[in-house]
Amino acid sequence: SISYALSEELSVSLYTYTIDYEDSSHSDQDSTRISVSYVMGSMTVKAARNDVDNIAGTAAANRSAYDISLAFAF
Repeated sequence: SISYALSEELSVSLYTYTIDYEDSSHSDQDSTRISVSYVMGSMTVKAARNDVDNIAGTAAANRSAYDISLAFAF
């Protein structure tokens, strides 16, 4: 994984990982997540995209998802 602060308010991150199955009948599961976060005062906005290929070692079992959040600190 790698993360980089573009400024005090804005940062981006990239995470990747692979699950290697020892059983040759299973495909390796690959996952990727890219995220962005922005902080303005006590408010944080985050957005991310997640991709998973070969879920549980099943070829062509792929999923994608988006995540958006807004948080306030008091």
